[in-house]
Amino acid sequence: MKNLLLEHMRWPEIREAIDNGMDTVILYAASIEQHGPHLPENTDVVLGYAGAEDLARRLGNALVAPVIRPGLSLHHMALPGTVTLRPEVFEGLVKDHVAAYVQHGFKRIVLSSSHGGNFETMSRLAASEGAHYRDQGITIVSGISLDDMLELLAELEVREGLAPGTLGGHSDAWETSEMLMLGNENVRQDLAEQGYMGGLLGGDADRMFHGGVVALSPNGIVGDARPSDPQRGARIFQAMQDAQEKAVRENFARAGASL
Repeated sequence: MKNLLLEHMRWPEIREAIDNGMDTVILYAASIEQHGPHLPENTDVVLGYAGAEDLARRLGNALVAPVIRPGLSLHHMALPGTVTLRPEVFEGLVKDHVAAYVQHGFKRIVLSSSHGGNFETMSRLAASEGAHYRDQGITIVSGISLDDMLELLAELEVREGLAPGTLGGHSDAWETSEMLMLGNENVRQDLAEQGYMGGLLGGDADRMFHGGVVALSPNGIVGDARPSDPQRGARIFQAMQDAQEKAVRENFARAGASL
């Protein structure tokens, strides 16, 4: 299938796809939030669709749900344009999406995120919703963890010959390069700057989530956005998607639901 996005399909196409074995749906949660002075507020939405569609093609039997936004972005609220949901509202949105896809006949659901603030909740919901629907033959899993993603970014820094902290995890040379790879017209690379270079592994992630991103970085960047280019974006995207596919396949296998 050329088109894997549920929101672009007609209902007869979706029913036919499910009947023909496309019984996995990938649901990403993103954000509407500040992404430094050079990236648009919908950066995580754009990257969420790119990641989810690539994963669907890798799995081979999956369709892509509309990316949820806004998300849990309280730690970015100090900078204009950010919208955040109350945790109970966000969780309700995810649960309602899951209930709809179960009703329509999907047997496997992947809950993942293109925004760091959603990772913990999406992982927890994958476990609780998976238990809730298990007796109906439904398997729900999460994707790569936030810690594993940050560790991979540190490895990619070395592989790319970048200074420590460059791929810090927010509006950095990772996200900026991927947005350039996708040809996003709203990227202002001329406004790219360096932000907080201490990374988010360890206590600094907690410091950001509890004290807000400006406690680390006044310009909202965690990392350095300046050494960004489309070719670097393609390399990082490939590595990230390899790790995501591996995590999803392992989580399905662990749940006893082979793909």
